[in-house]
Amino acid sequence: MHEEMWAGVELKVQNAEFHLQRMEQSLNLPEPTALYVALEASGAILGTDWHRSFYAHLDAFLSAVRSVPEVIQFCFGKDDHHLVRQAFAVLPPEELARRCEFKKQFKSTHNAFRHLALSEARHISEHRTGFAPVDVTVVGMLGITYVGGPTKQIPTTETRHIDDAELAWMQNQIPIRPIWDRFYIDEKPLFPECHNYLACARDLVNEAHTISDRVHGNNHLTLPRET
Repeated sequence: MHEEMWAGVELKVQNAEFHLQRMEQSLNLPEPTALYVALEASGAILGTDWHRSFYAHLDAFLSAVRSVPEVIQFCFGKDDHHLVRQAFAVLPPEELARRCEFKKQFKSTHNAFRHLALSEARHISEHRTGFAPVDVTVVGMLGITYVGGPTKQIPTTETRHIDDAELAWMQNQIPIRPIWDRFYIDEKPLFPECHNYLACARDLVNEAHTISDRVHGNNHLTLPRET
């Protein structure tokens, strides 16, 4: 029952998976095609434009995951936001009573999810500083340590300096590329935290299914309409 409402919940989870995959792919080296090899041999620096893509997908990931319980609450419970309050007030009394019961039983799960570390990071990004508290540390090929984050892009290249004029031809640009295990959020490894956050969202959906089956059963649910 209520497949059309669960479809929206599942879409949010799938969108989150997509953005997490794109975060990971942002750090991958380009495919070693013949053109890539030729360009690299000519001295071109490729595969360094990861910064914008990575942090944009991180923001989208956090937003998509955090919205999962809110979509569930709207579809199966009762949303008390002032913009939609009237939409719930006009529902049949019997359905509204079931929705209030769903909200009551879903409350502890919902609150626990709200207080997860990445839920807080999403709140900071969307309502406070404009970005999540993420940092990355990269040690370049020349032994120099670079520290960056959403608003502090690390250099894309470093230069090998050679004082000997006869060896000046060896002076070249070396790409600086981060690796996935050097990203941290609030001093915790970012990618494991993201995968755990997504797993928590899936657990939350499963719990919501159980509550919905118990409270709503096969009874009709109306999708509230904003007025």
